[in-house]
Amino acid sequence: MNIYEEKKYNFVHNCKIPYLNAAGVIPEIIEKGHVRFVLPVKDRHMNHVGIVYAGSFFVFAESAGASLIFAAYAEKKNYTPIISNVSIDYLKPAKTDLIIDMTMTAEEAAEKIAPIDERGKGRYPLDVPVYDAEGTHVATAHITYYLFADAPRL
Repeated sequence: MNIYEEKKYNFVHNCKIPYLNAAGVIPEIIEKGHVRFVLPVKDRHMNHVGIVYAGSFFVFAESAGASLIFAAYAEKKNYTPIISNVSIDYLKPAKTDLIIDMTMTAEEAAEKIAPIDERGKGRYPLDVPVYDAEGTHVATAHITYYLFADAPRL
């Protein structure tokens, strides 16, 4: 089992954040520079007007974004992310499963991580687009993580 398969397995079976399992977040793909996550929309994710609850978008986007950080750097170094700031642009109401499919090239990853490697910690902004099952762009989460370099691998 490689580090990406291990991360995917642990996300589902040994998640350090039990709420992610309760929410039903599914990591379909975690590989070098690429993640694809699905949030099956069930009753627990619907709000009082029959669309996906805002908090579900947050949990989903934050976990997928943090996993992309892992996928971009896992072969180099471990970075532990925590949330510094989040804003979400809700573009269209969602009533179906949610999908996040993100990639980061080696060049993009190197540029984004350079200031953090210099200091050993720092802010890491990441925009996380969220789509519904029909492929409609329904939201974008603008997340600023605070990364700690060489922290214990979670």
